[in-house]
Amino acid sequence: MRLFEINTVIERPERALVEGLSHISTANISDAMGNLSTLDSGIQSLVQDKCICGPACTVVTPAGDFLPVLKALHAAKRGDVLVVDNQGNPDAALWGEITSTEAQVKGLAGLVLDGLVRDIAPIRELGFPVFARGTSPRVSGRGSLGEVNVPVRCGGTVVNPGDIVVGDTDGVVVVPLQKAQAVLSCAQSIVEYEEGLRSKVGSGTSQVEIYNLDELFESLHREHQSAASE
Repeated sequence: MRLFEINTVIERPERALVEGLSHISTANISDAMGNLSTLDSGIQSLVQDKCICGPACTVVTPAGDFLPVLKALHAAKRGDVLVVDNQGNPDAALWGEITSTEAQVKGLAGLVLDGLVRDIAPIRELGFPVFARGTSPRVSGRGSLGEVNVPVRCGGTVVNPGDIVVGDTDGVVVVPLQKAQAVLSCAQSIVEYEEGLRSKVGSGTSQVEIYNLDELFESLHREHQSAASE
């Protein structure tokens, strides 16, 4: 085994799983997973009205170095989401207009970067989906080794190659490859449940009534009074 791995062959999910999850919001998917594998709120969409859903092509790079990112971009396949672990998030951009152009030509689904990008105006003109922490004009170096398609940590969440990455205007969630079918089924049930709830609320029924929250409030109030009197 090489000390610095560049893996070009990974297990990817069935297309039907990616397609199914692409129609479900990150909020519902996060609910289905009990809020696990949800990236922290600092990583947000920088290109308006663009969503992503696809298998992760992962890269870990020393803070502020661009070379492993370019190696990952070269290794990524059509439909992949490039997921970048920046190991420290210095004030330098690891992505820009040219890399977005290459990714778009290759047919990548998008980028999730635990760090910064630049050239955001032309990236928005391209319409390439980018999820990152923000922008900086400062360029990164290209002189350090890293690894491609290995387990990484992005936004506080472990991401393995081939996991399904879903991003929308709320943020980004990662669906573990081996649990994708179960997560999809649970998320679909949540969507159906919320459709019914939305209909009830739309007709004028309050959530206090739907969930019988008056009874819960009074129960909690009695517990508080009891504890306070001890």
